[in-house]
Amino acid sequence: MSKWFDAGVQLKGGILAEEMGLGKTVEMIGLMCLNRRLFSPEETFPVSGNGGLRPSGATLIITPPAILEQWEQEIGAHAPGLSVFNYTGIQRHSTLSDQELVEMIADYDVVLTTYNVLAREVHYSGDAPKRNLRHEKRFEPRKTPLVQISWWRVCLDEAQMIESGVSNSAKVARLIPRRNAWAVTGTPLRKDIKDLLGLLLFLHYEPFSGFVWNRLCSSFRPVLARIVNAISLRHSKDRIRNELHLPPQKRVVITIPFTAVEEQRYGQLFEKMCEDCGLDLSGAPLNDDWNPESLAVIEKMRSWLVRLRQTCLHPAENTRRAFGISNGPLRSVAEVLEVMIDQNDVLIHADERSLLLSQLRRGQLLENAMHRQQALDLWKVSLEHASEIVKECRDRLHAERLKNWGSSGDMVQGAMAADPESDDEGEETDKNTRVGAYRQRLRSALEIQHICVFFTGNAYYQIKTDPKLTTPDSEEFKSLEKREEEAYEAAKLIRKEMLNDISEKVGRYMKIIKGKSLNGQLVDIPKMRPELYARGLEARRVFDKLEDFCESMNQHAEQYEAWRQIMVKLLLQPLIDQEDENELEGDEYEKSTKHQDEMYVYMEALRAMFADRHDALTGQKNVLIAHEVKSGLIQAQKGEGPSPKLFLEIMDTRSNTKPDPQLGSLRGIISELRSLTTSLEWQAGGGSSRAQSELEIAELVLQNASRMASEQGKVALNLEREVEMFRDTMNNRLEYYRQLQQISDTVAPYDEESAGKPLDETLFAEKLKQEDAIDEKISSLKAKRRYLIHLRDESGSDDFSKICVICQSGFDVGVLTVCGHKYCKDCLRLWWHQHRTCPTCKKRLKANDFYQITYKPQEFVVQEEKTPTKSENRPSKNFIYTDIGSGTLREIRNIDLDCSFGTKIDTLSRHIMWLREHDPGAKSVVFSQYKYFLEILSTAFSRFKIGYSSVDSKDGIHIFKSDPSLLQVECFLLHAKAHSSGLNLVNATHVFLCEPLINTAIELQAIARVHRIGQHLPTTVWMYLVNDTVEESIYDLSVSRRLNHIVQKEKESAKISDDEAVVNKLTETAIDSANSLEVQDAALAKLMTSGASGGELVKKDDLWQCLFGNPSQEKVYGHSADAGQEVARFLRGEAAEQRRTDTGELQY
Repeated sequence: MSKWFDAGVQLKGGILAEEMGLGKTVEMIGLMCLNRRLFSPEETFPVSGNGGLRPSGATLIITPPAILEQWEQEIGAHAPGLSVFNYTGIQRHSTLSDQELVEMIADYDVVLTTYNVLAREVHYSGDAPKRNLRHEKRFEPRKTPLVQISWWRVCLDEAQMIESGVSNSAKVARLIPRRNAWAVTGTPLRKDIKDLLGLLLFLHYEPFSGFVWNRLCSSFRPVLARIVNAISLRHSKDRIRNELHLPPQKRVVITIPFTAVEEQRYGQLFEKMCEDCGLDLSGAPLNDDWNPESLAVIEKMRSWLVRLRQTCLHPAENTRRAFGISNGPLRSVAEVLEVMIDQNDVLIHADERSLLLSQLRRGQLLENAMHRQQALDLWKVSLEHASEIVKECRDRLHAERLKNWGSSGDMVQGAMAADPESDDEGEETDKNTRVGAYRQRLRSALEIQHICVFFTGNAYYQIKTDPKLTTPDSEEFKSLEKREEEAYEAAKLIRKEMLNDISEKVGRYMKIIKGKSLNGQLVDIPKMRPELYARGLEARRVFDKLEDFCESMNQHAEQYEAWRQIMVKLLLQPLIDQEDENELEGDEYEKSTKHQDEMYVYMEALRAMFADRHDALTGQKNVLIAHEVKSGLIQAQKGEGPSPKLFLEIMDTRSNTKPDPQLGSLRGIISELRSLTTSLEWQAGGGSSRAQSELEIAELVLQNASRMASEQGKVALNLEREVEMFRDTMNNRLEYYRQLQQISDTVAPYDEESAGKPLDETLFAEKLKQEDAIDEKISSLKAKRRYLIHLRDESGSDDFSKICVICQSGFDVGVLTVCGHKYCKDCLRLWWHQHRTCPTCKKRLKANDFYQITYKPQEFVVQEEKTPTKSENRPSKNFIYTDIGSGTLREIRNIDLDCSFGTKIDTLSRHIMWLREHDPGAKSVVFSQYKYFLEILSTAFSRFKIGYSSVDSKDGIHIFKSDPSLLQVECFLLHAKAHSSGLNLVNATHVFLCEPLINTAIELQAIARVHRIGQHLPTTVWMYLVNDTVEESIYDLSVSRRLNHIVQKEKESAKISDDEAVVNKLTETAIDSANSLEVQDAALAKLMTSGASGGELVKKDDLWQCLFGNPSQEKVYGHSADAGQEVARFLRGEAAEQRRTDTGELQY
């Protein structure tokens, strides 16, 4: 039991747990200078050291990688006389023996290393398990010097990183021999009291870190508290606040507006979020069974919150392709707008396709019900619409091609003369994805147009052949017959255009094969002639073998050439629907099946024959083809697969034609001939005339065999290419028929069982209702497209474009019609009520053909955080922020940039440029919870010539702290995932927070890098947020909680029950104290999501408040696309008109 009382005596060191920013690093440097190791006589010589350890007076400091450079700088500044060594691992010193490395390290005063190095050294710590080996190890494993030195002091900086005590770095740290041990951390408790276990294990504080630990935590908390107090040293800022003399810190919140493009993008995502989560624009459930506790709903809301927050940072969100990180340049706002236009076009085309398909199916219902004339009329309307879409797609594709050719420096005349369906279509698509997308849209539109044309031709035929509708051989009959023929011919031309790419590809292959066949350029397989002049005694066996082999190979070649001719004939057969007399009947794929099956069988035969020939020449068997043939035979024997009977016959012939394996290979025969010549040379050298004669013959035969092997080898390579060409041709022909069958399927009869029966009125009405809904959606999307184009084209418009042509007055909020004309909303509302047309172009307008446009001035709002006083009586939503002048922000806004990457990036860049002039030499820390956004920001900073370094870049901290006159580094990019606790950046005086956070402890960690001991200049924290977004909701929620936290603390200490009285008495000290407590209590690891790109973790109870807590958000984004709906509501009566007048302006 005596050991229970010796722990405190034996322990040398402890836990240095000063509050963050109170100079723990300086304290440890002071300790290293004042408390040096005094060696006893027995420790003077290493030979007599403790347990073979090398005694050293060095201090080993283990630190996170991010602040290792800072330790070097602090030691150099405060104790330049101490020698410092950076230990990077035993593998970095492979040229030194273990003993040499130990001696080198032990002579330094301070040795720095990182937790990462410590984790790697676990394999060299000598703690590996013993294994029973059959033989002794030939080489002894290396041993890290960290466990071979008796250190005077070991210090774990940011010791909370080994709180569990089970990581590799924690295991190695416990094994390091030392006389003194210090665990340095500003947050020793991050989750609960169990966090101390890892620290006690490192300190070897037995037996309290052993088997009694659990009982201490569960039953003896007061005893544990006394133990911790005995081994820990901690001062809070409250305790020594009178001794601290930090310069003042100003905290400013800058609220910035979206650009029109960003506002549109954000509003679009907000509406999608509401739809996906089953909520309306105010956050109310759309369905009664909506469950807020559903994990699926919670994850959707959390995911959408992240997307909306990222959109506030940059309109392209966190997509690596969009941001161009390692995949191209960063997208500017203009490029994002082009993407939005493209995405809107995709939606328009998809809905137009759905609308036309529904109309076509509705026409088939009429056709089945014998209402053929009505079906024809409906299909004619659909054909007209489809033709307009096809023309639009052609024009866009042509314009994109001209744009590409123009950008390549080609002459416009050459572009106009170029064949749009040239052989380079595939290459064009590969080089330009936009051209490929436009070509795909055109093909989709042609498919719908083909259905319309084919159905109209079919309707003409049915009307023509129905005696009740048309008299045979009459003029009307002939007219219908002519229109029918024209329709089918037009359908065929459309099919040819749709199949043009694949048919041209097949045509090129067929042209090559036909040319080779006619010109005799198919691979010629020369006959193999052994050229045996005599047999001889010893050579007869080999010569006979060679002769039989050549005869077998010649027969094999004849069979191969015969099957090749059949294959060529099959491949050169014309494609169905390529001849004028062929009409599309709907079973084209089935008709080609037999032909394709035969082609497949002969293709497999040629491949197998080639493999057999290659095997006979080289002796190398093609295992893959052998397996395929075996599988094909098993399938054919079951009567399955392509042409099973023909396949069995062909493979049987192949087996009979295959060279006998007993003959071996040509390469083997040549080897036998060489052995024979060697034997005959030896006999001829002994004076044998017979051997001499046979030798001469054998050498001639060997030369001829070697020549044949070389010749046949070259032929085999050409045969392989030829077989691959046949296979490619076959595959492309099959693809052609697959596409043709797909087209045929689109014109197949619909619901044949209902043919001749009365019309299903319910189904017909349901389809009409669906079409009306789709039509309304298309109108809204087209209005939106006009608005997006307006944003793109009117970005630099003057005040003249803001004048209504009806009343000749200017307007800030107006309406844009789908035809592209602008009016103030009141004028257009009255005009549309009477005319239903556009006042300028007289185009017929529907209720959804309008879109709101806004020319409202965009101003910045600036708030400075400061302590309220009793004299401040103006209302404030959070009581601790007051307005300051925004003149500075106007100066910032007027700084010119050569391009735009979004409101937040642009304003931040301008702000830093403004600091160059108004605070020369000042440095800034830019903080974001998202690592990816800092990568985006760095790209924009490079574009704007703003110098920066990053916590993730090599030597980034050192570069930021270096002489600015040499490196011109103005900013340091820091993200929440970096282990920045303990990082000292007092050379910076500005902190930019790119977004508000619910968990303010995360941002306070970043602020503490600058506002800490060693800072001699006033500092400013600038927080950026976008108004009318989730950022405002998050900011208000964060401020409200922060205020409540401060008020509760002050009420407890001052014993005041009135909240307003507490708020009026708040001081800067109280706010700073609350900040310190928040950082101390927060477990930062639990506040962040997993993954390199994740941000803060928002609790499920906060999700709704973050998404819908800002009521102005609904007003701005909730009805942005509903201008037409408001106009339609005007028609419901004077009461509605009066109600809208009473409630203010219309919402769009």
